[in-house]
Amino acid sequence: MCERCRKTVPSCVLGQAKRRKLWTIPTEYHCSIVGTCLSSEDVAWLCRRLKLVPTADARPYDIHRYFVEKAAEDGPEARLMHKRLDETFAVAVKRFARETTEEGWMALWAAAVASGDVAAAYWGVLSHGAMPDAVRVRAFADVHMLSHIMGGENRRQLRENRDLARRCEELTARLAKQERAAAERVAEKDARIRELEAQLATQRAAPAVPETPNVPKAPSGRAPGQARLLRTMDALHRRVASERMRARHAEAEVERLRRLLDPPAAQLRRTAAAETNAPTDLGGRAILYVGGRTKSLPHLRAAVETRNGCLLHHDGGFEQTTRCLEGLVERADVVVCPVDCVSHDACLRVKGLCRRMGKPFVPMRSAGATSFARILHSFGQDGSGEDAAHH
Repeated sequence: MCERCRKTVPSCVLGQAKRRKLWTIPTEYHCSIVGTCLSSEDVAWLCRRLKLVPTADARPYDIHRYFVEKAAEDGPEARLMHKRLDETFAVAVKRFARETTEEGWMALWAAAVASGDVAAAYWGVLSHGAMPDAVRVRAFADVHMLSHIMGGENRRQLRENRDLARRCEELTARLAKQERAAAERVAEKDARIRELEAQLATQRAAPAVPETPNVPKAPSGRAPGQARLLRTMDALHRRVASERMRARHAEAEVERLRRLLDPPAAQLRRTAAAETNAPTDLGGRAILYVGGRTKSLPHLRAAVETRNGCLLHHDGGFEQTTRCLEGLVERADVVVCPVDCVSHDACLRVKGLCRRMGKPFVPMRSAGATSFARILHSFGQDGSGEDAAHH
């Protein structure tokens, strides 16, 4: 029973729990709402509807801050944001509206985090008029920690990109030096081969020494001069073959250095052209996908199998237990984790397992198929994808 109105709890809550408008939600939540619940497409749509034209030097942070500030005011910006959020997350809003107990709301939030539906559930929690503080604080804390995880991964990726660019420059300089040295050695050997071939042609064209009764025969039945000429010709043939072999070895060394340069150069090209739809050969590697949306798994599995790979999946602990996660990580060659579509605990656990087993850990910004396709383009038969995903 409710002490104030003496009605049953469900009837009381449904009567009082009018939904909060965006501008009535405490301002400390506005930054996380705009950053988590509004996608880049939503922000672009808002700018078009509000006829906002960002300046040429406007950064994404400037646009984000503008909408955060406007969210606290009962104006056209806040009303349009509220309408967009309600339309986008209508199902989650209704789901949280039907619940009437703190335990039920906590369970709904935990399920949403485990399935990766964080943005919709976050709006459903914060816009609910009767939501207990404990549920709001729990939701805010989980979203806050997810942003920390993603920020750390972004910083690590930037450092790896800088190291990769520096390594590429070093290998390029080394290859150029080796190519110049190899070209000089090949030119020198070609000149020596031409000289030896000229000597051989001269000796072949020289007239044979006539036999005379007084000239002793060589053991082979030929005159001593002819035997010496044949021995000289054989020696020249061997020297020509040896010089040609050394030239082939020099060319093989140049090719080896060129292959050594290929992985970091290919990684930089993939980073600059992540939108390409060209197929990638995964070389039979197993990719473990932790979290994500169940309905998109058939598409992700098809994308991996058409690239000669194998997709393993764990839902992050929502329906599957985390006990089998260690075995899946051990079987996988690469572990991919969409940080917006997996529980905080599962994300930290799989990252720790990858560090302990020495497996590459690749966080994704979102659980969309496009993001997963971009990740696949960083994997190839030469192993460069794994080099770019050190945990």
